[in-house]
Amino acid sequence: MYQLLIVDDETSVVDSLAMTVQWKDYGIEEVHCAYSAQEALLIAAKHSIDIMITDIQMPEMSGLELIEVIQHYSRKIRCIILSGHDEFEYARKAMAYQTLDYLLKPIDYTELINSVKKAIQQVEEEWKEVISFQRIKQTLEANLPLLRSQLLNDLLKNKIIRHEVLEERLALVGVPFRFDDPYMMMVVRMEEDFSGYDLQSLSLLEYAVTNIADEVFQKLFSLWHCVTEQGYLVFLIKGNQQDALHLVDSFAVKLQNHVQKFLKGSLSICLSNIAKFPGDLQNLYLAAINAINRNIGNNKSFFLTINEKSEQPQSSIIKKLYAPPALSTLLDSGNWDEAIAKIDELLVVGGNADEQSHDLSQDQLFTVLLYLSSSFTMCFQPNGSSLYDQMGPEFDLLLRKKGHLSRQRIYDWASKIIAALKAKTSTQMENAQQQIAAKVRTFIHEHLSEGISLQIIADHVGLHPVYLSKIYKTVMNETIGDYIFQFRMERAIHLLRNTDLKIAEISDQLGFQATPHFIKIFKEHFGTTPQDYRNR
Repeated sequence: MYQLLIVDDETSVVDSLAMTVQWKDYGIEEVHCAYSAQEALLIAAKHSIDIMITDIQMPEMSGLELIEVIQHYSRKIRCIILSGHDEFEYARKAMAYQTLDYLLKPIDYTELINSVKKAIQQVEEEWKEVISFQRIKQTLEANLPLLRSQLLNDLLKNKIIRHEVLEERLALVGVPFRFDDPYMMMVVRMEEDFSGYDLQSLSLLEYAVTNIADEVFQKLFSLWHCVTEQGYLVFLIKGNQQDALHLVDSFAVKLQNHVQKFLKGSLSICLSNIAKFPGDLQNLYLAAINAINRNIGNNKSFFLTINEKSEQPQSSIIKKLYAPPALSTLLDSGNWDEAIAKIDELLVVGGNADEQSHDLSQDQLFTVLLYLSSSFTMCFQPNGSSLYDQMGPEFDLLLRKKGHLSRQRIYDWASKIIAALKAKTSTQMENAQQQIAAKVRTFIHEHLSEGISLQIIADHVGLHPVYLSKIYKTVMNETIGDYIFQFRMERAIHLLRNTDLKIAEISDQLGFQATPHFIKIFKEHFGTTPQDYRNR
């Protein structure tokens, strides 16, 4: 569940700590190794680190300086200092940086494990306080968050608010956003796998997620959030320091991790590019839910970013003529049942006798037909088929024979189009994900000896590491790490059986940084050393 970072300029110390202790037995899911302070900072920026063990004396940057900088990413990281000096001044400085423990070398592993267990307990207690129902209820009872949420919802709906009026309302509700401030939008879809919550607790659950987001982002960013009518959590993110917005994606991933860890549920997140407030709010929101539908669909716990220029839905006069949600919005967001319900509402196909008695005129029916065709056209994707083929022959008949228009005929045609859109969207997403998974495996096969990592593979494919991991797991039913491990072991067997390469040379070809590590992993997997296996 938790992630540990070990930092020391002595490689042997780091490797020994990482490999000697069975960290999984103490709740540590992943151990990260850094052989310099700079490497530690890079890891902390990309991963949700909970605990850091660091040497106090290192070249370029000391352990104390590292702690000061790393708390810039998260003040919740628990730090344990290792030192070869039993001096009061070192210990005093360490305590000034609120380190959890100051341990002397040579390392007493029992003492170190107890310190890590204490750190985990502190992390758990702090996050329990963050998501406590008492705190959530107090937040719900306050009026100010509701006013902020309503104002943001108005802006997302493109409600016209005069410049000076908006400035006054922003100041009144205490929102730290002003005109032309750079911002990013984060749209969050809460998945259905949260355990221990019923429908009545949904509002409390939404506030729990926003509280966790406030805790994760609060040091570098200001947040403004709301829940939309479609059920998405929308966050506007403003950097409190120069260039802070370039770090948003790593904090968004930390939010996913913390919700999974402490609420036992998953989020899918879509992050926009940088824009200027209050410009493009509605377009970015529609583009985000469109991207979630097209790239995530029914999958869970995904992370993706969008380019508002390429993903932005086309505008339409229909959105000005009819109350939201527009049909095109429902289709883009994958709300197929709601789209059918909206058409039914327009045509009153499923209404009672009184409703059916109020016939629509031919002109009114034709207006509905044009509205539907316009909405569908915005959802069609270029695929080599003509617009006529995608609309179907029924549309041509309805268009030419206006006198034969009826509610039922229009409804039947529209239902058929929506069913086709639903099936096509699902197929496109599945095919794209299969191509990505195949590209990952090819890259692993061709670059195994180069010490590949998830970040390197993600850079090659052009996707965020978390999003790539989810796609691969969905398609292949295994993690990228599992496949790399299995492929390495299969390749090791082949080289041992069919070549005269030395064990160290085989280790290099498999991408291991150290031959002893390869031997250890091989023995754990096969129950024998590589040399003994070859000698059979």
